[in-house]
Amino acid sequence: MKSRQGSLVQLNIAVLLWGGTAMFAKGVALPVEHIICLRSLIAAAVLLLFLLAAKARVRVKPGHHRVMALLGLVLCLHWLTLFQAIRISTAAVAILAFHTYPVFTALVEPFIFGERLKKADLALALGVFVGVLVMIPEISLANTTTQGIALSIVSGLFFMARNLMTRKYVRGYSGSALMFWQVLVTGVLLLPVLFLPGSSEYPPRTVGLLLLLGVVFTALPQTLFSASMKNLSAKTVGILAALQPFYVAVLGYLIHDETVTSRTVVGGLVILACIAFETARNVSEA
Repeated sequence: MKSRQGSLVQLNIAVLLWGGTAMFAKGVALPVEHIICLRSLIAAAVLLLFLLAAKARVRVKPGHHRVMALLGLVLCLHWLTLFQAIRISTAAVAILAFHTYPVFTALVEPFIFGERLKKADLALALGVFVGVLVMIPEISLANTTTQGIALSIVSGLFFMARNLMTRKYVRGYSGSALMFWQVLVTGVLLLPVLFLPGSSEYPPRTVGLLLLLGVVFTALPQTLFSASMKNLSAKTVGILAALQPFYVAVLGYLIHDETVTSRTVVGGLVILACIAFETARNVSEA
């Protein structure tokens, strides 16, 4: 029981920290590419130290190098689109729209793994679509909220692709090892932007925020999340992970004075209800 309680604490802290990640999109006065690059390099250094200290496997298995590189590219695109969505809209809207990815996964996964597409998945996809429509203030990309929703959905599709590629091609690695290689690739891919003409300066406050983002809000939650999986069911993890939009909305209000409209609340509840149902259904059928 104590080990399970400890895992629940670890998971809740991880989800809370992931929710706090969204605050850095507006809290750090740098271009999004710079934030993602430096976040990734810092997190890679910390994760490498952790893996070496734990004497865990770090090396990539033969034949997996291209897949790891592709996973890093997809993670890079996921973070770039999500951070840009948060910057132009609100954190709550962006994270809620991003969380459409589990239902999209349920639609795409059967075709990749030769499984049967279920009618319930189509119904859930329709429910998510309704939730997104409710959140959209107007069908126009001139509206920044609509732009944020669109970018967040694209980000969710990249995240879905990353998860499906991991399931199909890369197994036998710890969560921390997988994350290490992906953030390393992301950091290296974006490294040239730091040396472009007119690149940003890095005052002490900005450096401190980047270190906080890379260590406490990237490497630490990944480590806690991986550790919590040892004593928790997939159903418990899925339900608690759905708390992230709530954490994001609260932190957005407290830190950036962001408000949540009634449309966002209603549409978000529809999306989260579909996700919770999909999570519970998949676990019960496993």
